[in-house]
Amino acid sequence: MREIDALIREYEGYRPELTRREDFNSFWDNALSGCNSIPLRPRIEEIKYPIKQVKVERIIYQGAYETPIKAFYIKPVDPKEKLKCIIFYHGYGGSKGSISQYMTWLIQGYAVLTVDCRGMGETGDDSKYSYGNTGSWATQGLLVKEEYYYYKVWLDCKRAVDFIMEQSEIDPNAVCLMGSSLGGGIAMAVAALDSRPALVVAEVPNMCDIELTIKQKMEGSLVEIEKFMKLHPEYMEKVLTNLSYFDILNHASNIKSKIRVSVAFKDLICPPKPIFGVYNHITSEKSMEIYPFSGHDAPGTPSHIEKTIYYVNTKL
Repeated sequence: MREIDALIREYEGYRPELTRREDFNSFWDNALSGCNSIPLRPRIEEIKYPIKQVKVERIIYQGAYETPIKAFYIKPVDPKEKLKCIIFYHGYGGSKGSISQYMTWLIQGYAVLTVDCRGMGETGDDSKYSYGNTGSWATQGLLVKEEYYYYKVWLDCKRAVDFIMEQSEIDPNAVCLMGSSLGGGIAMAVAALDSRPALVVAEVPNMCDIELTIKQKMEGSLVEIEKFMKLHPEYMEKVLTNLSYFDILNHASNIKSKIRVSVAFKDLICPPKPIFGVYNHITSEKSMEIYPFSGHDAPGTPSHIEKTIYYVNTKL
């Protein structure tokens, strides 16, 4: 454990300088104001499902730039009290998955809203991108902050909180955001933009300390940003400036929810040091699960799943 303990001490002491620009807060205030002016216009369609103890609905609500965002809303039938709710955000290239995969939470009495991110799963993307396609969502619109893919995804996913808070059966003080990789980064970003969720579970989150991650990662979507800058070195400063608005490092101090973060020392997609750097800037109640010998798949291990169930039941 000597080497592992030394590495943990090094990472725990890593507190990188923020890269916030002067207009960071006003940029996001304007983004939220513009998005809030768009009506949600939720469309709800009940799905007949063979497990009769749950009610399943297909939800479509209006995200950023009025893009229809698709989700499953699943809840116990005839609840006796207000429901706690978990909002799930999936990983890059993934989807909201199958209804059955959320039964672990439903049998405990939770409601679940699971969202297909823009351009993934059943959700399309009909919005404008004037520049930046290298075959990856991570570079779409990269040269214009208000067009950038992550700008739209974060606002889309914040709107999922808006939808849940409008549901009369939900306890507004017992909403959790949960996701892994892309979804973990989204959960942290949404919590920074919206203080209403009480709890966040961010597994091996992406978009943390972005400049360092680009340097250290070996795989994943940020590889495409590196390729973009290789192809267009004339845009490097602009790219890094724009990315600073989407770096969880610069949002960390705005997270007010209780939060648990996981990190894996052999993660080639979301390296550990940048995640520690973000975690060390969070001032709300927090904890971290550390996996010295695991990679990006650490959150899927049986022991970690059990820890997550215990954590949510204890904290939400």
